[in-house]
Amino acid sequence: MPTRTVVIIGGGIAGLATAVRLIRYGIKPIVLEKRPFLGGRAFSFVDSDTGIEIDNGQHVFIGACDQFQQYIKDIGASDQIKLEKRIGFPVLKRGKTSWLKARKLPGALANLSALLGYRHVGLTGKLMILWGLLSIKFTRLSMNSFHDLITFDEWLRDHGQNNETIQNFWNLIILPSLNDDITEVSAHTGIQLFKVALLGAAQNPAMGIPLSGLSTLVGENAKKYIESNGGEIRTGVDVESLHIAKGRIAGAYTVNGELIEGEAVVSAVPAAAMTPLIPEGSAESTDFFTPAKTVKTAPIVAVHIWYDRPVLTEKFVATLDSPLQWVFNDTDLKSREESGQHIVISLSGAWEWQDRTKQELREIFTGEMAKIFPAAQSATITKFTVVKMLEATFRVLPGSQKLRLTQRTPLPGFYLAGDWTDTGWPSTMESAVRSGNLAAEYIVEDTGTGERSSQPLSLI
Repeated sequence: MPTRTVVIIGGGIAGLATAVRLIRYGIKPIVLEKRPFLGGRAFSFVDSDTGIEIDNGQHVFIGACDQFQQYIKDIGASDQIKLEKRIGFPVLKRGKTSWLKARKLPGALANLSALLGYRHVGLTGKLMILWGLLSIKFTRLSMNSFHDLITFDEWLRDHGQNNETIQNFWNLIILPSLNDDITEVSAHTGIQLFKVALLGAAQNPAMGIPLSGLSTLVGENAKKYIESNGGEIRTGVDVESLHIAKGRIAGAYTVNGELIEGEAVVSAVPAAAMTPLIPEGSAESTDFFTPAKTVKTAPIVAVHIWYDRPVLTEKFVATLDSPLQWVFNDTDLKSREESGQHIVISLSGAWEWQDRTKQELREIFTGEMAKIFPAAQSATITKFTVVKMLEATFRVLPGSQKLRLTQRTPLPGFYLAGDWTDTGWPSTMESAVRSGNLAAEYIVEDTGTGERSSQPLSLI
């Protein structure tokens, strides 16, 4: 039975991962979520216009997301995700299709082989890309590295890259991975991404897809696991402030004045929601939390189109020189038996689209689908909707490394989790899980309770 209690503010992936990890140490988590559902920025819902349950956006993971996959395994949902064996996807550009597809080779050679048949970059461009990857391999990163002060675009151009390689290869990966253009993200994060993915094991860059709705996958499965192991999940609970007792953070007050006590408190909410909770205190605490106030976010817009017949033969397709960016065949990915086809267009760094009306987006993207995919020209659109996530991810702009706080804070008994904290990963489900695991580890270290986990943590 649990011997200690920890209060977790936020029922997104970070908060749930913290709870799951604490349970493994024999510590009781109490998860408080303001909304009526779990999952944070990864959830599904019934669209009011169509009456159909859809995910709020197309979430994917890659093979290198080992702690996310372990989290899914821990909550008993491994059968609800699928991971490809190696990287492989078609890229459309001006009516021509070319694949970035790895061969059956060992280690990083498999990933590098994906360039061989990629026709959207010429031979000279491929040699330039290989030189860029070699430069990345031997680049050493540190927390205070100058690589965090320049953009990845600047760094790449200083290492032999040009418009062709940047637009047709580097940004093809950066934009969906970091939810921002390559001219905006820090070189530190860009280098880090390619070190982990293309320069790692063969399965590292392989794409993984949820097979069930996000609310079921990351939310309901976690709820069942947590509650069946002595933890608590409380939805519809809005936290107003932290409770201090004997010089420690020892609980949280809800907006209704209820005190929920614990031997430690974890804030697993975005930076903007965390900073108002901090009590006025020492200069040391103020200095620690102040950087979080300047964390910036980026939007994602998901365009959902239902056709009366199949228009896309692949599971997912990337596009160049088109506003479509990435197109997902949700019907095939979810293995649904239906005569039509549900298409999801995922728009990263979507400032251009976030203020457009639904009708404007319908005209633009149904027209572009008909232009790019011939089968869409004769298909009938049966349903259409748009989901806008205006603060989908934090931005990894130059200088952003210093804004990412550690999970252990100067306030005794107070810890942080969230993909925006210092995890060594960009804003991903993997980063969220890692932050929760780290927060749990620090709690155990500081309180001296619980049995040590048999699976040590590591940051790539």
